[in-house]
Amino acid sequence: MAAHSAFAEDTTAVGDQRAEHRFEPAPAAVSGGDGVFEHVLLAVDPEMDERVAEVALSVAASHGARVDALSVVRMNASVDHWDVVVERREERAEKALDAVGDAAADHDLSVEKRLRYGTPAEEIAKYAEHHDVDLVVVGEPSRSGLRRFLSPKSVTDRVRRSTSAPVLTV
Repeated sequence: MAAHSAFAEDTTAVGDQRAEHRFEPAPAAVSGGDGVFEHVLLAVDPEMDERVAEVALSVAASHGARVDALSVVRMNASVDHWDVVVERREERAEKALDAVGDAAADHDLSVEKRLRYGTPAEEIAKYAEHHDVDLVVVGEPSRSGLRRFLSPKSVTDRVRRSTSAPVLTV
């Protein structure tokens, strides 16, 4: 896992392979003004590493930002037993959003949990643009082998290219 941001100092301990992230407040936040980020969007994937939420919540807490957690239920026209598949995806998405809500309570933050349907990258970008999001936090997928060959661009790459808000990849 690596955080790609000017706001993160990433150090990795060689012996135990754990990454430690420390967030320093931006100069505007230190100088007595409002935080640089007032509205953080966390793109929630049921398979995402819990550290993605921790990073997003830490950034939001350090800037006094409000947090929206958005999970998108992927819709495919070619899915057999459509209703059953969509219901399973909804359940997994709702559980992931609830986990983010629980983690937010540890940071004394409240989170607006949102569920949408469609193509994840498109829905994340639309949400960010329509809700004046200052920072989008997404997880970097672990894609290898055939999956990387069949889908060379990840949701993270597509979000990065389709939104004007800064994107923090964890």
